[in-house]
Amino acid sequence: MGSSAHQDAEAARVRPLPCGAAEVAKWYRSRLGWPVEVVDRGVHLLLTGGLVGFEVPGHQAGGVVERLTDFGAVGPALRIGERDGRVVFLCDVNDAVFAQSEMPVGTRYLRAPVSLPLPSPRPSQSWFVAPEPNRPWLPSAGAVLHAVRAAAAAAAGAMACRQVPVHRLEPVRRWRGSAG
Repeated sequence: MGSSAHQDAEAARVRPLPCGAAEVAKWYRSRLGWPVEVVDRGVHLLLTGGLVGFEVPGHQAGGVVERLTDFGAVGPALRIGERDGRVVFLCDVNDAVFAQSEMPVGTRYLRAPVSLPLPSPRPSQSWFVAPEPNRPWLPSAGAVLHAVRAAAAAAAGAMACRQVPVHRLEPVRRWRGSAG
């Protein structure tokens, strides 16, 4: 009986995951090839060597994932800032050059020398989209930025529609109708 991809994935899933900071750092380095360092008993991802991120408001993150799914380019996304619910989509810059001025309102482009605190690789609420050790590559920054822009535009359109609720227009319609 030969080993299948499903059996390999199952074995990787049941394998015990690291719990100490040094073990967690080693796991991220060996399984995903990420540049990490241990800082104050926590593990930080270093945005260097082409690894960048787009930090978006939490209410837009689902739209970004939806668009990346359409492109076949979903990658890891990390929740940060528990109070404001922001999400960082990790990606490979692929020699593209971006400026903060190109970002939609509310989006931050993150690059070196930024470092992000990483949770344990165990399933966690800290991951909006958890990294997959069997798929260590990251989506291109161009694809992620396109998805971020589309999600921001959709959110802005939805906000514009909500600014004047229909129930507030109803008295105006009645008043205009009764005057004429």
